[in-house]
Amino acid sequence: MARPWFTALEPAVDGAQLGDSALPDRAHALAGRLGTGPAGWAVDMGARMSAAITAEIPRLAVDAVAAEVHKGCEAVALGALAALAHDDDVTFAAMTEVLAGPSEVVARGIGIEHMLRSIHVAHATAASVLLDAAERVIPEPQRFSEMRRINEVLFGIVDVVTEHMAAEYTRAQQEWLASSIALRMDIVDDLLNGTAVPTERATRILGYDLTRWHLAVVAWTVAAAPAEPAHLTTAATEALLAAGCSSTLVLPVGAHRVWAWGSRTVQPPDTAVLVAPQTVGVCVATGLPGPGVDGFRDSHRQAADAARVGALSTRTARSFRYEDLDLVAMLSADPRAAREFVTRELGDLAGDAESVATMRHTLKCYLDRERSLARTAADLHVARNTVAYRVQRAEQLRGRPASERRVQLHAALALADELGDAVLQVPAQPLD
Repeated sequence: MARPWFTALEPAVDGAQLGDSALPDRAHALAGRLGTGPAGWAVDMGARMSAAITAEIPRLAVDAVAAEVHKGCEAVALGALAALAHDDDVTFAAMTEVLAGPSEVVARGIGIEHMLRSIHVAHATAASVLLDAAERVIPEPQRFSEMRRINEVLFGIVDVVTEHMAAEYTRAQQEWLASSIALRMDIVDDLLNGTAVPTERATRILGYDLTRWHLAVVAWTVAAAPAEPAHLTTAATEALLAAGCSSTLVLPVGAHRVWAWGSRTVQPPDTAVLVAPQTVGVCVATGLPGPGVDGFRDSHRQAADAARVGALSTRTARSFRYEDLDLVAMLSADPRAAREFVTRELGDLAGDAESVATMRHTLKCYLDRERSLARTAADLHVARNTVAYRVQRAEQLRGRPASERRVQLHAALALADELGDAVLQVPAQPLD
């Protein structure tokens, strides 16, 4: 039976809830034993641990790595609460998700010191959250003994996770180094970082001619509907073949992302049509064609930027071209600055009400069409007077006419239209 004080635990109002779980089956199983409040509280603690790690160690904050960190933290949080509630010893069987992380970080050249440091950051966060909760909900006579038990459980978890993670990192690293992919990725990393690499040597190791025109593709799988790595390779290859590429280079980057390039000899690959992936849960992004090593590097950077925007996009599309997203990609490179810019330029037009979103979209369409009421009305399938009213109302919400800082206004509207809440929600300013 769970100890009574656990029934008082609830997730923070502004924190993650049970429905936000990265491990829903495990979270709901715990909810069945302890109640939805304690289980939701554990999900929230896992999210807080994950946020602390990615804030403290930026190298662990990238796409699939961050997702695995989140899963591992939630597994630890759920396991810790279960152990405390039932006065059980900590077993690694309840936290096996933490071992998915090493394979991802090894593939990206992230050292084990970052993984071990993440354990200590997570421990510090968990101790703070748990002890605060204990002081709040545990009756005074039981508080000291329960806090001691909490510390014992947390240090036990640190020992168990450190041992297993170090062993798994070593295994994954040895497997990676033994793979030909590692050598090819080393060459690609040097090329992307601008390190001088003899072209003949790079071409020989990669099996790919760097003297041609290149088109880069990034393929990834979304967390809500994860796909098999082979589906990513297929999607990237199909996109390159559709562009007319006669030679391809495809490299997996962890389990959830693929980098790929395709080349042509005489003329650039054709990016006019980007084939949408056939597999649900797979997305692709392309850069612009470019010649030689510089084109290889620049096209990848552009594809990665398009993938970043695509992962945040409000659209239902699963294929993204940098040439369609270049402005948004550049303006959103600094997310916080982008949010502040949108809020500053749009004023109340940055609101989240559906009616405000309609005014915002209409104003963008109006500016896209050189402020033509007739063309805007035709494209939106509404009356011309409706467009005029919405534009006027949008200007009122903004607090100034559309002709004032028109370039900045158009850019802010483009950001809001593509990225939605990612740029419409401004983080709270820290207090001095």
